Amino acid sequence: MTKHCGYILCLVLSIQNIGSALAQAPDSLTLSYDILSEGDDVGDMTRKLSRTEDGYTIVEHHHIKTSGWWGSIDITTILGEEFQHGVGLIKSDSKTMDDGTVYWSRINLHEDEFWGEFTEISKMSKRETQQFFNLSAAATSRDVFKAADIFALSVALFSIRNDLAQAHRIKFVRGSFATTFNDLPFFIQRNAGKPLAKKIQILDPENLEIISVEMTDRGLESILVGSEEIQTRHLIVSNGQFKPSHLWIKIDSASLPYIVRHSGEDEEGTFEMTLKLH
Repeated sequence: MTKHCGYILCLVLSIQNIGSALAQAPDSLTLSYDILSEGDDVGDMTRKLSRTEDGYTIVEHHHIKTSGWWGSIDITTILGEEFQHGVGLIKSDSKTMDDGTVYWSRINLHEDEFWGEFTEISKMSKRETQQFFNLSAAATSRDVFKAADIFALSVALFSIRNDLAQAHRIKFVRGSFATTFNDLPFFIQRNAGKPLAKKIQILDPENLEIISVEMTDRGLESILVGSEEIQTRHLIVSNGQFKPSHLWIKIDSASLPYIVRHSGEDEEGTFEMTLKLH
């Protein structure tokens, strides 16, 4: 416990003093995206990927800020997922701040079950608020912190609260889903050369629910991102509720896979997330 707390403290101190970016390592990747809604730029997203001998970690940060006649939206979400080779997902942690309230979802693997918990935190201390903003800054930094570091810090935030007994709890049977949304590029990479199942069960760790989707593989396709041409695998995903969404995934057996572009429709209308090249 003492060593763990010391590690977290070092991370916090490092985040409060973010310096120059480190060089990109083969086992880690930081990706930035523009988020469009109905053609308007409404936010940004950062994905951090890191891989070890035991598995890999994915951290997604997105910030949506927009306004209109209906009011304004300013939402920040930090979602982390940890995977182990031969096992799959072993832990996830999602924190969304909306108008001063944090909605916290987490999942842990216990033998043959996933235990999910949801907690709404409406009153945060000044220290907790500052920790959340430090975490957000670390998650969006270019190459300074790996996904595994951000995930460790995210799991620790709020963990010493004494009101967690009020959390809403849910259980999933292991094997009840094939992948998560963020893990989809790794899932496609693992199954390269195999035909995809017509229907795939996908876990949404943020909302603690499993969604059944139909997936169509359109094969390889080159797309332009800025002035750069990227070879991708084009997938069409449908959940039967909205128009099918399109995913273009960069897959290379020797490197970390990632989403290049995602476009579709949800309850807010059309959306698009496109990779930004630096």
